[in-house]
Amino acid sequence: MDPSDLGYRLTIMTTSLRRSGARSHSLLASASLALLLGASLAGCGGSDSDTATDPESSSEPSVTTPAETPTETPTDAPPEPPAPSEEGPATGEALEVTGDAGITGATLISATDAGGTASTLAMVLDTEQAQTDFTDQFKSGFGESVLVALDKQKSMANTTPYGVVAAIGCDAPESVQIEAGEAGFEVTPSMPKETVQCFAPVTFVVLFAAPTS
Repeated sequence: MDPSDLGYRLTIMTTSLRRSGARSHSLLASASLALLLGASLAGCGGSDSDTATDPESSSEPSVTTPAETPTETPTDAPPEPPAPSEEGPATGEALEVTGDAGITGATLISATDAGGTASTLAMVLDTEQAQTDFTDQFKSGFGESVLVALDKQKSMANTTPYGVVAAIGCDAPESVQIEAGEAGFEVTPSMPKETVQCFAPVTFVVLFAAPTS
């Protein structure tokens, strides 16, 4: 509102009050003037408030949250584990032989918890029945492994195959001594000085071929 308009209104009101003989009501006139002045100031202030700008809202820059980049998922599938090898039964390992029986070599074959009975007297395995009688004492398919290893001994010309359960335990024989006795070939294993521990006993079979007399 223009201040000149406010002064003009106050002058008109004061003159009207004087003409109407309202001197005795000066208090009422003062109150009316105060109300009019307050209303005028409020009207002027309202127009200013409409255009006011919050300094905090105008000073803060807008923040834009960057979009998250999705994690890339590998498309290559993990390599498949290799297929287990299909190996046949063990054929045994060469074993050193001493003694006066003329045996130059032997084969040692073993299996854990395969049963059998240890002995010092070797059994002749020149027939199928003899081979069956020898392998029937074993379990868990160990008898089949013994027969596979025995094929090497049977292939030797002018010899007779033999077999014996040389030891049952955790320690493998390092060598064997084979002597020719009255009842047949006697096999004595040479065991290691330092023993080892195992969860189950191991059956050690010695196979060899003796010259045919």
